[in-house]
Amino acid sequence: MNKDAPMLLSHFINIPLVKTTLCGFALIFSTSLMAQDFQLMEESEIDERLSYLEARLNEIQTPSTYWQFGWTGFYGASALAQAYKANDEDDSDESTKQWVGAVKSTGGFAMMMLKPLPVVAGWDEYQMLPGNNRAEKLARLAEAEKMLEQSAWRADERYTLKPHLIGVGVNLLGAAAIAAWGDSGDALGSAALGIAISEAAIWTQPDAAQEGWNGYQQQFNEAEKSAFNWRIVPGFNSVSLQVTF
Repeated sequence: MNKDAPMLLSHFINIPLVKTTLCGFALIFSTSLMAQDFQLMEESEIDERLSYLEARLNEIQTPSTYWQFGWTGFYGASALAQAYKANDEDDSDESTKQWVGAVKSTGGFAMMMLKPLPVVAGWDEYQMLPGNNRAEKLARLAEAEKMLEQSAWRADERYTLKPHLIGVGVNLLGAAAIAAWGDSGDALGSAALGIAISEAAIWTQPDAAQEGWNGYQQQFNEAEKSAFNWRIVPGFNSVSLQVTF
């Protein structure tokens, strides 16, 4: 075999179009396998999975709803209060600080509305799905899996840098605006308060979905792994083939 073959193959896989195509095939293939596995399930297993998923979703639905509407209401009320105070304020520096606060709170309100927790956004619709026959139960199973997995991902998002950097970045921009058009002495305090509120919203989000999803994977999916498994894993600038047996 040509000793340069592995290197050539590596360069070939790293071509953007080839890499995108491989990732697409992997996604389609894995989705097809999941659909096939669902179709092969016995009725008793479908019911058992649904029972587990619905119990976990029901557990996280109430605290998730409290968090969602609690913080949405906080940001909305804060935006209105600060906008009213800014409009009624005679001191231009204080008015600037309040307007900046109102804009930041409006941004927080918009994020809560545009990016609700999956179980809050989808629970009512899920409960309306019929489950009288096998096909309807499989549809409920797919939706319940998706909802719990997405909820687990949202709960785990706090451990990534993105939400924290967004909170810090927005508040630093607000501080810069206050320093430029208002009293620079207010800038640091406004940024510190805004970052503290942002962090409180991130860390008070319910996290039980992660444990529920991990438990589901261990109880059901882990037992079904075959002796030989492979998958294509996309990286930052590469695609790798992982094989386990």
